[in-house]
Amino acid sequence: MEENSGYEQCAYLYDLFDRKENIEFFYHYAARAKEILDVGAGTGRIAIPLAERGVSIVCVEPSPAMRREFEKKLTRRSDLAGNIRLVAGDAASFEVDRAFPEAFLSGTFDHFLDDVERLSSLLNIRSHLISGGTLVFDVFLGLMKDSPLSPAGRAKVGNREYRRFVGSKLLPDDRRETVLVFEVYHGDELIERIEERSLVGITNRKDIHQVLTEAGFRVNREWSDYDFTPYQEGEPLLIVEAAKQSR
Repeated sequence: MEENSGYEQCAYLYDLFDRKENIEFFYHYAARAKEILDVGAGTGRIAIPLAERGVSIVCVEPSPAMRREFEKKLTRRSDLAGNIRLVAGDAASFEVDRAFPEAFLSGTFDHFLDDVERLSSLLNIRSHLISGGTLVFDVFLGLMKDSPLSPAGRAKVGNREYRRFVGSKLLPDDRRETVLVFEVYHGDELIERIEERSLVGITNRKDIHQVLTEAGFRVNREWSDYDFTPYQEGEPLLIVEAAKQSR
């Protein structure tokens, strides 16, 4: 069994299990902007479908393993070379020599571990937006308790089956450790088992609004799903559309 942090060993399995139906949601925003900053772009699961529709995207990703998976996809899609630029860096410190009308954070805000990290990341993203530019991000507010390791999906590719298990444990200082276990089977034989651990920061809607205000954003709209259902207090998924304010 291999253990480490983040997605460094399981990045090649990421797309098998990330099945959120949010491409059309983000295209709703991307279609009007035509160029996007995607922070925490992962393997390009969102960016590539948007680029296929003519959107120009600069993708920021801190994980070397995720970038490698992204780059593998791009080597097979030379037709998208003019629409996608992949940049190494994290949300708080990346530098791109231009500003954008819109920025996305999908599956990324949860990994900011405290308000200091949230604020520094939002300020850096703000500096890469034009005046009045839009930031769209999702954050999961549910599961704020310990949960045992449990089955969380299966996928079959050729003669191999991949099984995922997810568990979590609350930690001090408003943090949660997520445990991901992936088992790879060839027929009935277990041939690989990978364990990954990562940290997420626990926050709430009130504190998110506060840090957005401190960073110079105004909340425009909030959704509870990628079908544009308006957010109701207590929903586990919060999706925020915020606008850059003048200082």
